[in-house]
Amino acid sequence: MDKRDVVLKIGGSVLYQENQDINFGIMGKLKSWYVENRGQFEKVVFITGGGAMSRHLQERMQGNIQNQLALHNIAMSVTQTSAELLAGYLGDSSILIPKTLGDAYEHLVKEGPGTIVSGGLKSGWSTDMDSVVFADILQEKRVYKISNIDYIYDEDPDKNPNAKSFKDMSWDDYFDLFSITENDSHEANGSIPIDRGCANFCKNKGISFFICGGENIAKKQSIAELFSDGTLVHP
Repeated sequence: MDKRDVVLKIGGSVLYQENQDINFGIMGKLKSWYVENRGQFEKVVFITGGGAMSRHLQERMQGNIQNQLALHNIAMSVTQTSAELLAGYLGDSSILIPKTLGDAYEHLVKEGPGTIVSGGLKSGWSTDMDSVVFADILQEKRVYKISNIDYIYDEDPDKNPNAKSFKDMSWDDYFDLFSITENDSHEANGSIPIDRGCANFCKNKGISFFICGGENIAKKQSIAELFSDGTLVHP
């Protein structure tokens, strides 16, 4: 039987702690998962976010740089640093860290096993978008995202302890919950679990998006356990 591929988006909010130190707890779990499961997959793809550091640098420079593309590139560079950190920690010398979408595409379509660890590669995209584009190239219909939330909620659970969590929802439900339209595109520093442009792409391509993390990162002993509890958004 042909081996399948897997695409994992690792949010910057979990790669770095609140003080911006590296979160070696999640890095260790990712490495253990990778070592134990690498042989089960043809292609393994990690996409890394920039978290609060990306947003902080953008905000600090916003009053001094008028060019929005330059601001986005500053934030994107942090996601690429995240990729270097994770790839180095995984310790597999065969890992590719692509510098362009072309590099990533060539590696994804090449026959044989391979691992990519990538930050953001296109200005104007979120790293969520990179992850689903890579999944589409691989014809994978699900992306896994580890973030600083355990589920998608109907309200911010930090503000409303009675907020309702969802374990399963359709893209139509997700669009209604966050008032997304088919013409929406990515909003830098937006505060929704899956950005608008990415959500539209997933809905159009029939790709599901599984979100997990939050307090469960510390509670669960492994990445496999973490993937057993979260919110699946699907066609």
